[in-house]
Amino acid sequence: MDHFLLLAWHAFLVSVFFAFLWRSGRKQRWALFWKMFVIMIAGAVALAWLMYPVP
Repeated sequence: MDHFLLLAWHAFLVSVFFAFLWRSGRKQRWALFWKMFVIMIAGAVALAWLMYPVP
């Protein structure tokens, strides 16, 4: 399986879990879910890009 696909799956599951744990309204859950999902994916890609030149 592709590493990025596993990263996205993990980000999805963690975002769903915390959205249901921390928010009670449907609109608030969706907002938190998308915010966390995008931050986790973008953060991982940015960190990988920064670490790429390091041997």
